[in-house]
Amino acid sequence: MSTAPDLPPLQRAQSLANQAYQAIREGIATGTFAAGERVTERGLAGRLNVSATPVREALRRLEQDGLIERVSARELRVVEHSPESLHELLLTGAALRALEARFATPKLDEAALDRMAAIVDALGAEPTRTVAEYLRLAREFDREIERAADNPTLRGLIQSVTFLGPERRARSVESMRFHPDVAARRIQGHREILAALHSRDPDAVEQTFRRHAVAGVDLLLTDSDDETVEGAAVRGQGKASA
Repeated sequence: MSTAPDLPPLQRAQSLANQAYQAIREGIATGTFAAGERVTERGLAGRLNVSATPVREALRRLEQDGLIERVSARELRVVEHSPESLHELLLTGAALRALEARFATPKLDEAALDRMAAIVDALGAEPTRTVAEYLRLAREFDREIERAADNPTLRGLIQSVTFLGPERRARSVESMRFHPDVAARRIQGHREILAALHSRDPDAVEQTFRRHAVAGVDLLLTDSDDETVEGAAVRGQGKASA
């Protein structure tokens, strides 16, 4: 069993099945559940302090998402994707996020764009910024786009293919400390997205965001101690431009 922090308690005012789904899914994304780890309805119900019924419904949805697979009538496990499958899922997420940025383009007001500009300046201002702070700022930048797009259906699709935990993301950010050229390109990518958003050109925004996101996928899947980190980032930019 995983030694990561346990699952959060559920709020009775909301659908327990939906909350169980979100809690377990978040657990998979954050590493509370390891790839290949076996789980049971009863065990999850105990950890969430609910009956087995909402957990059963949540697991059915997670099976449909391809995040959980059934081992036996009572036991399931977290799906362990092959490297190829994982890469394809992350590229799908990059394309969907680019589409979300397209939808956000006409809806972002000047105040939001100013906030995003301040975030980009903060990202590039301090090379020794902590990994946690970098990830927080990058997430704030993305959240501005999510809020403006305001498309729950698309956001749900994005979440369905976005489940790598924070350890992998932190490792990719940490690798940039040893590859300043890669870090500079990541910051420049944010600036290019912001410039495209200012232009109010949805085609340019989608293309620019996708190029940046695809490069991020390759960086994310490259080990931090691998000498090809910089090459992976460059390849990602090239593939997205093709």
